[in-house]
Amino acid sequence: MANSITTAQKWIKNADAILVTASNGFSISEGLNLFANDQKLHEVLGDLTDKYNIPNFLTAFGYNYSNELDRWRAYGRITEYYSHNYHPGKLMSSLKKIIGDKPYYIWTSNTDHHFALAGFNNIFEIEGNWLNGICRAHPKEHGITNLQDKLHNIYSKDQQGTLENDDIPKCDQCGEPLSLNLASENFQIDQNQLEGFSSFVQKYQMDNILVLELGIGPNNQMIKGPSTQLIAATEKSRYITINKGQVSIPDIISERSIGFSSSIDDAFESLLTGKDLGLKITGPKGPQPELSPTQQQEQTEFLKQIFPSYMIERGIRPSELSMYMTIDTEHLSHLHLLEQGQAWMYSLGNSALVHCFTKDGKYYQVKLGLDKSKKQVHGFYIEPGTAVAFEDLNDNGAGFSQLNGSIPSNSSGQVLIPKKDALIEMFPGQADVINRLSID
Repeated sequence: MANSITTAQKWIKNADAILVTASNGFSISEGLNLFANDQKLHEVLGDLTDKYNIPNFLTAFGYNYSNELDRWRAYGRITEYYSHNYHPGKLMSSLKKIIGDKPYYIWTSNTDHHFALAGFNNIFEIEGNWLNGICRAHPKEHGITNLQDKLHNIYSKDQQGTLENDDIPKCDQCGEPLSLNLASENFQIDQNQLEGFSSFVQKYQMDNILVLELGIGPNNQMIKGPSTQLIAATEKSRYITINKGQVSIPDIISERSIGFSSSIDDAFESLLTGKDLGLKITGPKGPQPELSPTQQQEQTEFLKQIFPSYMIERGIRPSELSMYMTIDTEHLSHLHLLEQGQAWMYSLGNSALVHCFTKDGKYYQVKLGLDKSKKQVHGFYIEPGTAVAFEDLNDNGAGFSQLNGSIPSNSSGQVLIPKKDALIEMFPGQADVINRLSID
């Protein structure tokens, strides 16, 4: 595997820019496991663990506490241990050496804010971070508030036994209580981060951009889907993924991809030193067969009818790669169906409404989003033969909804258009929906 390591080093050296993507696996490598029920959970949360039977840190952030002070005690204890007392270690130091002086951006679903605390500047925290708050009464209007000092003060008073209701953070503009700005009903995307990230991608997407993926499993498509689509859409780009146990590389980008099924520490050491440590490394594979220009054009024109805002003009082959589409009120995903089943997931922006018409005459709706109180789900599976269409619910002020779907790699990828008249005959109660979302 020494050749793969040498190739990966060459890709890093020749990259015009580096896009670092990171999720839970990176946090776990740094010692923060949001899903673990272990001694660390009891050490950090103390008596709150047993009082509320909290199974892990992730639950602690979304728990419906009976006492508002206990909610902020939990927040204060977690952020004190993992943020206020955070000291960047070897992992962050190695990442800085790999990036060097190249332009970079970090795209992460981690909410611990560790990249910023480690001195990185160009960051897009797609699900927010736990050191920021938003007004419960006016989340969109009153913006994002930095709570770092207030959380430390809450922790200090909690330890002294002097924490009072007056210490609960309030909105500076209206005096209403604040909530942490994490993925929930009122979550607000940091617009500065989003604009910076978008500008970075637009500037370098057609250059030698390297995606360095850290600790993102194959089932986590929130970042993995769009980043692999970016690689597939540009010939000069390269992809290095590091995830212990499971490395997932779509066939369409396998010739420009290298996967380390190892710890991030070990992979970083190999990348920095060039040493073969006996790690399990895959890729790059040989060139994959491509569609002919005529086939590509036919596919593009057909799919544009269904996904008006889907950027397939760059040659994405849906049968081999996760779909990544953006919809808004003027650009809808029209009614279509697949012979095979398909999974869809919410990525970011507004939540989305999915209209589903099954082959046995059932109609139902699914809301894709993050707010469980509104019966939204992060992802769901569409049974084979179900006709579907997607709409932007325009509920979070983003102006768009981004969704991620996949088609089985062993399928033909064929997308079918149901006959409008036949659908209306089968579902007369949904005639308005069918007329509005069908291709004319």
